[in-house]
Amino acid sequence: MTSAGSTKPPPAPRRSASARPRGRARREVLLDAVLQIVAERGTDAVTHRRVAEVAGLPLASTTYWFDSREHLLTAALELAAERDIARLRAHVERAPDDAEPVALAVSAVVSPTDPIRSSLVTTYALLLEAARRPVLRDVAQRWTAAYLDAIGELLERAGSRRPRADAELLLAAADGLLIEQLASGHSADLQPHLVRLARSLIASS
Repeated sequence: MTSAGSTKPPPAPRRSASARPRGRARREVLLDAVLQIVAERGTDAVTHRRVAEVAGLPLASTTYWFDSREHLLTAALELAAERDIARLRAHVERAPDDAEPVALAVSAVVSPTDPIRSSLVTTYALLLEAARRPVLRDVAQRWTAAYLDAIGELLERAGSRRPRADAELLLAAADGLLIEQLASGHSADLQPHLVRLARSLIASS
């Protein structure tokens, strides 16, 4: 326990050998460390040694699962995409039967409360990395396609006659607004703006 006047946080607890994850659980811990590093320092800070340090695991465990830095980034992007696509599907499938499709589409893209900054920073950093690394593009495209499929289906329910195109515009607008918020440090509820945009797109289709 630190004293009341201390500003230094207590050291992170060290995992005992018996408490360390094993097998594929260890792989996921390592990838979570990659995502944390990307959120805090960017993709250039990802190295096998740094990932092992953040994960609290031996360096050998990192090199066992991932043979290169590119492999680390690709696997981390795949994990982030899998988790977010699962969240997206659950958001749509578990919605009440009387949920308004436009509001549901918008809330699938942006939270009604402040977004989790570290998660968004990680997402956009990895997607931008795909522009430089062709090996990441397949994952990025599958991730985007999952959003367009879900949003397009909801906009079609709301009456859109060109749901795919409207979904592309809505997603692009949401990404632009979220990136602006991250860059400026400001935050606001984006849902009302995007709901208006979606309804305008549907009315003009």
